[in-house]
Amino acid sequence: MTQIIKHTDDSILWDNFRNGNEAAYTELATRYYRTLLHYGLRFTPNVQIAEDALQDLLIHLWLHRQNLNATPSIKFYLLKSYRHRIIKTLKPISGEEQLTEEFADSWQEFSSEDVIIQHENELNLKNQVEEMMTQLPIRQREVIYLRFFQGLKSEEIGVLLSIKPQSVSNILQRALSTLRSMWPISPSFSFIFYSFFEIIL
Repeated sequence: MTQIIKHTDDSILWDNFRNGNEAAYTELATRYYRTLLHYGLRFTPNVQIAEDALQDLLIHLWLHRQNLNATPSIKFYLLKSYRHRIIKTLKPISGEEQLTEEFADSWQEFSSEDVIIQHENELNLKNQVEEMMTQLPIRQREVIYLRFFQGLKSEEIGVLLSIKPQSVSNILQRALSTLRSMWPISPSFSFIFYSFFEIIL
């Protein structure tokens, strides 16, 4: 049973979990724990707060599993639920403006943890990308994070951030335009840049 669970599709796990299957619930929690915590740390550097909010979410899901609906994207559902919970937790502490600043401050940490380009000159290239990302507006950074590093669609990001899908596309286009203008004028760097970002055009 354990081996089957580990290789089971998300949607099947979700249905089994909603029907009270503890193994399915455990596998889903294990599969997405790190992803969710990583996202939560974009809003606060306090690991304990992020973990507590995540634990509260997981407990809530289990207790209310019979009331949950089927969903086409488990990852999106969990990210949305966790985002709502952690912002609700942090608002009394720091206010929404401080939350925005925390997300901005955390970008450098996020960039240093995730390899976004593979190249023989990888370290130098990654440092340049990190530096350029820090110069983007905060909303653009979060949209890029959700689009590239969490793989969400524009429609899903729109729901998550309470904006229209077209607004998401506009934000991405503005971000790309800004990044292109900052990109070093070098044939090899330009090729890598376009290869990396062309997937959302």
